[in-house]
Amino acid sequence: MIGTTENVRNNTSKYFKEPLEREWFRKVGLAYMFSLYVLPQYFGIANPLFDLTIVRITIIVAAIFIINDKERTASFKQIIVSEKMGFVLIPYFIVLFYTMVLRVDFNAFLNPFIEFLEMYLLIYIIRDTFGFKQSVKIFLGFIYLLVILGVIESITSVSPFSYLVTIKGIYTGRYLRGGHYRIMSNAGHSLGYGLMLITALPFAAYDYEKEELNIFRRPVLLGLLLFNIFMTGSRSTLGVALGEIFAIFLLSDFKYIKHNTMLLLSSFTVFAFLTFVLQKTSFGSYVMLQITSLVDSLFDTTYSVKYGANLQQLRQSKAYRDLLKRIFHVEWLNPILGIGRKRGFKSMVDGRRIVSIDNFYIAEYVRYAYPGMVSYILFLVYMGVRMAYDIYKTHSAAIRMCFIGTAFYCLHLYIADSLQTFKYLYVLFALYLCADKKEYVPAKDPCKYIKRGIIEYAKL
Repeated sequence: MIGTTENVRNNTSKYFKEPLEREWFRKVGLAYMFSLYVLPQYFGIANPLFDLTIVRITIIVAAIFIINDKERTASFKQIIVSEKMGFVLIPYFIVLFYTMVLRVDFNAFLNPFIEFLEMYLLIYIIRDTFGFKQSVKIFLGFIYLLVILGVIESITSVSPFSYLVTIKGIYTGRYLRGGHYRIMSNAGHSLGYGLMLITALPFAAYDYEKEELNIFRRPVLLGLLLFNIFMTGSRSTLGVALGEIFAIFLLSDFKYIKHNTMLLLSSFTVFAFLTFVLQKTSFGSYVMLQITSLVDSLFDTTYSVKYGANLQQLRQSKAYRDLLKRIFHVEWLNPILGIGRKRGFKSMVDGRRIVSIDNFYIAEYVRYAYPGMVSYILFLVYMGVRMAYDIYKTHSAAIRMCFIGTAFYCLHLYIADSLQTFKYLYVLFALYLCADKKEYVPAKDPCKYIKRGIIEYAKL
């Protein structure tokens, strides 16, 4: 009788409690994805030793669900062991570890570790709970929310997320350039929001129902994304975004090429006309300022002065970019052991003082020296090459979406530090790793078989 009772309890647990547990984990997973993608880093519980940001809180809750279930624990371990990128990351983690020890800098290891943990947890949640298609729909909803809030922020000149500041020292306040407010959304800086928008652009082109890529699949979302990009006031983000849109156009499904070419030319013509007509209005002048500033940065011209740009600042910005490369020759920096994360870089370089580094790769050299910079670049190259190979093998629109977002985000890092936005890159990595990689098989030509049948029939 005891054995029978135990079997009944086990069956009850298996068939009645498990669906309830899965529903709770689904809610936890959705909360984690929302906090990861939408909520700012300065929202959470302040702690002198270890700030519990809202993302870290949801990670802890999700970890409790995973650890308390043997099957979940085994599945999560399997993801860590089976994904080949983990082996590529081993050299980088070795650098993180010895930098933490030798520089007595716990954050030198902890911060990147948490970012990678966020990626692995996202991979697990996508595979276990939502699947690829549903996850794309969820992230699209988050993107719509952010760009709509970006429009509101451009009107009010106050980030809606600024009311969520509970952890001091992360939120940096309002940014102005030439008297114009630069939106920053949920990021700590306008450039950080620009990096996020670069990863979001390909989502506007992906059709998860037809599994196709079409630059004009969601024209409203595309327009909102471009508006937000302009309102960040970032010349680099605008330049990278225009290149990304052209890449999405080229990598869209071939059957849309004629239609998209006409739409692209028409959109460009209408945009140019409206910009010319409205150039004397406040908004039109601001748009022209961004475009001409970008042109001036690329070709060393002075067109933006007409729209209020400071010519001296433009020249100083260009000189600053050139000066950053000289950091590799700063004698007090150890090429094998970086300074870690607790110390900021403030130094004289060729007679000029640099207090911030707007280039992730150079900043990574400062933090982790050549071993850290090179090992992380190798990881990015590995992921990019792997995506490119899978695009060739599968012709997958989903992988094309992830590849474009990854490539242009990494390009943008040449002009900006990561600014706590690697989570958006890792969203693309997680989606790529969870995407269907069924090998592409060309469709058979039915006409060939019809003709063959007619010939054989004629012979009879």
